[in-house]
Amino acid sequence: MGAWGATLFEDDASLDWLDGDYAASGASAVASALDKAANCPVTEYLEVDDGAAALMAGEVVATAHGDMPDEISQDMLERLNAHGSAVRDLPDGKMRARKALERVISDNSELHELWAESDDQADWVASVNDLRRRLA
Repeated sequence: MGAWGATLFEDDASLDWLDGDYAASGASAVASALDKAANCPVTEYLEVDDGAAALMAGEVVATAHGDMPDEISQDMLERLNAHGSAVRDLPDGKMRARKALERVISDNSELHELWAESDDQADWVASVNDLRRRLA
């Protein structure tokens, strides 16, 4: 695994999705990432990259709706909001993002398992809870 920090902006998998799938495909990449995680049954394993993509897609949705994280750089804000208008037009975007987030932090999620074993688990939980609050 590459760089891995408690916030999405410190995680290579999340940033790779942002600069890859999202930059190229916009709102359709957001919908795909959210739906893939949200529709993954808890009896199946949700891979780390899919969980990271879903959380970053949730961040894109929150930002597109004006609910930005604290202390975000202008560059990151522009990257998150590159397709903001189309993301705002996604049907039930915030609800889909909340559902995906809940799946990422549930059982049988590799990302959740990795953070549960980390000394920085509390920081990750705080970051996820901040995103959850902004998606409400």
